[in-house]
Amino acid sequence: MSERSKKGLGVDKSLHDIRNDLAVAIGSVHAFIDGKLPPEAANLQTVLESLQDVDAAIGRPPARVPQADAATKESFLTAIIDGSPYAKVLVNERGHIVLVNAQSEQLFGYSRDELLGASIEMLVPARFRPSHPALRGSFANAPMPRSMGAGRDLYGRRKDGSEVPIEIGLNPIVTDAETFTLVAITDITERKHAEELRLIHAGVQQHAQELEELNRELANASRFKTQFVATMSHELRTPLTAIIGAAELLNRQKLDERAQISAQTIAEAAEALLALINSVLDFSKIEAGKLELQSAPFEVETIVEGAADVVAELARTKGVALHTYVDPSLPPLRGDADRLRQIIMNLLGNAVKFTDHGYVVARAVPLEILEHDILLRFDVQDSGLGIALGVAERLFEPFVQADGSTSVKFGGTGLGLSISKSLVELMGGEIGAESELGAGSTFWFTARFERAAEGVARTLEGIGGVILSGDDTFAHIVESYMTSWSMESRRAENRDDVLQALRTDAARQWVAIVDLDSLGTVDLGATIDIVSAIMPKRVIAVGNDRPLRKPLRQSQLFDSIVKAVLPEHPLPIVPAVTTPSAATSRECAPVLVAEDNVRLQRLLKLQFDDLGVPVTFVSDGLEAVDAASRERYAMIFMDCQMPNMDGLAATRAIREEEQRSGAVRVPISAMTANAFAEDRAACLEAGMDDYLSKPVRLADLRGMLERWSKR
Repeated sequence: MSERSKKGLGVDKSLHDIRNDLAVAIGSVHAFIDGKLPPEAANLQTVLESLQDVDAAIGRPPARVPQADAATKESFLTAIIDGSPYAKVLVNERGHIVLVNAQSEQLFGYSRDELLGASIEMLVPARFRPSHPALRGSFANAPMPRSMGAGRDLYGRRKDGSEVPIEIGLNPIVTDAETFTLVAITDITERKHAEELRLIHAGVQQHAQELEELNRELANASRFKTQFVATMSHELRTPLTAIIGAAELLNRQKLDERAQISAQTIAEAAEALLALINSVLDFSKIEAGKLELQSAPFEVETIVEGAADVVAELARTKGVALHTYVDPSLPPLRGDADRLRQIIMNLLGNAVKFTDHGYVVARAVPLEILEHDILLRFDVQDSGLGIALGVAERLFEPFVQADGSTSVKFGGTGLGLSISKSLVELMGGEIGAESELGAGSTFWFTARFERAAEGVARTLEGIGGVILSGDDTFAHIVESYMTSWSMESRRAENRDDVLQALRTDAARQWVAIVDLDSLGTVDLGATIDIVSAIMPKRVIAVGNDRPLRKPLRQSQLFDSIVKAVLPEHPLPIVPAVTTPSAATSRECAPVLVAEDNVRLQRLLKLQFDDLGVPVTFVSDGLEAVDAASRERYAMIFMDCQMPNMDGLAATRAIREEEQRSGAVRVPISAMTANAFAEDRAACLEAGMDDYLSKPVRLADLRGMLERWSKR
């Protein structure tokens, strides 16, 4: 073999060794940098030995490895760096970048030429630059592979000024000339996002757990409050039953003036206290989400006019003109008439309370008439005190009144409008107020109801009406009613106007509506006499001491006109309520009352005596079951809370005995101070047929007995 061949073989052998050493070195470096080898002494020694083997191979005499010069070393190192999937930067002792890979260009947005020779601080955010040279110095003093910024968030600065979260691994590379630092940079943006999402998810879970716990606490508190309110309502209603019932019986007696005033005062105070209890109870139901609307047929005319009758006496006492107007075209509707009446009474009561002179008008008109339902607008207008700008909206919040002196002067809790707002919203409507201080107020609300049936139109075609009144509102209401009944109507303010109207169409049948409350006494008698002479029996007087009183009921006005011009026309006759005689009492079947309160037993005895109905009392559920098994009663009134056995258990026992023996089912009505909807439902579920809430009035008992005596 020639010397050339031997020399070539030696070179090939040397290159083969270098490639092997280089493969081991590259694998060791990548394994360490990529974290596959933990930074333990043995692993570090392996990496260092691999690098030393490469360095030894490259550093052999040029005669053996003439290619292993400085350029070759750099190309080998470049190959190592570019082969990594991470951004890598080689920095010299002065902090200048001497080598970068393609991943560094992609991560930081700089080109290789822009990075080479630049200070490494160029890639450090401005807020960290002042401290960075000291960090490089500390690493140079103890050069060994390690992570940078353990326990801290590290960021790199891109060319566009944006920052990227990173992790950094430092590895020293020692040469004869100087020591370099190989910086491995990992973009951890996705990891950061994932960590943030994990923390957010953990926070959401924790928040959800806290909310769940809070909801449990609120539910417990709500149940406690509801139970407390229900208990207080029960305890307060029980003595109120005795007070209201006794006052009612007293007012039916012939008392002297002093006793009459005292009895009336007791009744009014008890009713005010009952209204307060009902308001608090309703507010509690609303807060607990337990207020539900009922559905039954009703007539708007009856509800509005009936509510006005409740406050009519107070209006007369104050000298305030009270009017109602219900659009005659409204058909019977279906909805919760009791709750509708409650809203209207609240608005009317407030209007009369805060009006010292002038008028109060309640109106009901359709806003939208559809095939199956109707949207109504109700408004109550007054000429009272008015409300300052900006205050009206707050009045629908709980316990809010116009000013601090309102409750002192006029009473009330500020709950009525808040409760009304909740009821209106349940009815699919809205509520509001328009007012100006000193210029009166208009409170309005809308509500949607189903059609119950088609209305029966009233008609008085061919009849004319003369309205003699100085009250524009009253005259306009009567005119509107007459027009809807196909009547011709004319307004007159004095005798001459009446005579002129009558001369206009002598052939027409005319009737005169005379508003006595709005006319002066001068010439009044003569005017009525003249009209009566021309139209005998066709003068319909409206006044406080007349059968037709304000607020004028639409049906009463219609019937009065029919009676005046068509005396032969049959009118519906409403039988008067009479007190049964003693003979009638003996013919009535007895009722059983289960009530443990002795005072209420005495009061109920007086009420049933007034109705002429014999009654038997027992004091607990066991006695009620025993009494029902021994005697047949027309009806049983059952208190719910009694000793030994409550009313619900007693009812179940009576129903079970009826089924066992085949006896005729006896009507059982609750007579209880519990007033929640679930209380009513529990009574019906136990087998009761009806529900009577305390305080019990004479009319309530009469209505209950009449209702079940017809079945």
